[in-house]
Amino acid sequence: MLFILALALIWDLTISEPPIYIHPVVWTGKISEILIKPYKGYFYGVILWILSVLPPLLIFVYLPIVAEIPIYLKIIILTFSLKTTFSIKMLYDIVTKGSRLDDQARYYAQQIVRRDLSKSEKGHIASALIESLFESTVDGITSPIFWFLIFGLIGAMLQRLANTMDSMVGYKTPELRKEGWFSAKIDTILNYIPARLTGMIMLIAGLILGLDVKQGWKALREAKMESVNAKYPIAIAAGLLNVSLEKVGHYKVGFGNLPCEDDIEKALKLFKLSLILYFLVISTIYYYLYGISLLTYPYGLIELI
Repeated sequence: MLFILALALIWDLTISEPPIYIHPVVWTGKISEILIKPYKGYFYGVILWILSVLPPLLIFVYLPIVAEIPIYLKIIILTFSLKTTFSIKMLYDIVTKGSRLDDQARYYAQQIVRRDLSKSEKGHIASALIESLFESTVDGITSPIFWFLIFGLIGAMLQRLANTMDSMVGYKTPELRKEGWFSAKIDTILNYIPARLTGMIMLIAGLILGLDVKQGWKALREAKMESVNAKYPIAIAAGLLNVSLEKVGHYKVGFGNLPCEDDIEKALKLFKLSLILYFLVISTIYYYLYGISLLTYPYGLIELI
C-alpha cells in the first residue's frame, strides 16, 4: 500500500480536494448533523458516533478492499479514499492567502478556525492562522498517516472521521457535554501519539531551519492548554518562531509579541519541512514493515501479524 500512499500524496498536492458530495468526511458531518439532539446522554453519544462513522468507513474503505473489481479501478478508489483522510495543499493554500494580513486575511483564517475572528486585530488573526496550521497538521495530516501505518486504510479513515465527529459534537457546552464526550475521547486517544511524534519532528525541522529549538522545548514545557494534544504542535511552533500564540480567554503560549506576516512565512517553511521529514520517516518504517506492496496489507499490522 506504499504505492497507494504515494499516489494519494500526488493527488493531494496536484488536484487537491474531491467534490463534497463524494467526500467521506462530509458524509460523516451530514449524518451527524441529522442525528445530533442537544442534551442527550453518554449512550446516545456512542450511538451517534457509530451511526455517523461506520457507513462512510464501510463504503469508502472496506467495500473497495474486498470487492472483486479490476485492479486499476481498485487502485483509483483506494487512492481516492486515502487522499480524503488528509489535506496538505488546501491547508497550505488557505494559510498562504491569509499570510498577507490584508482585508481578506480574516476571511481565510475563519475557514480553519472555530472561534469568531470578526473583531480580532491582525496579531490575533496571524496567531489563529499559525495555531490552526499546526493543530490541523496533526488532526488532518500526520495523525491519519500514522494510523495508516498501523492499521492501513481503515486506520487512516477511522482517525479522520473520528476527528470530524469531535469537531461536530466534541464541545463542553451544556447542550453537547454528555453527547459529545465519547467523540472527544476517541479523538484524544487517536491523536495522542501522532501529536507528540509531530512535535518532535517539528523540533528537528526547526533545528535544520536554524530556529531556536531550546525555546521550542521550553514553550512546550511551560504551555498551559486544556488540550493534551494540541499543545504539542502549537506550543512548539510558538517557541520555534519566538512569538506568542494566543486564543483570548483560553491560553497564551510562547514568548514575545503576537506574530506578523514574516512569522507566518516562517511557519509555512516549518510546516513544509516538518511534513517532508514526517513522510520520509513513515515511508521508511512502512517499507521495512511491509515492503513496496501494491494492494497487500490494506489492514496494516493486523494483516501482517
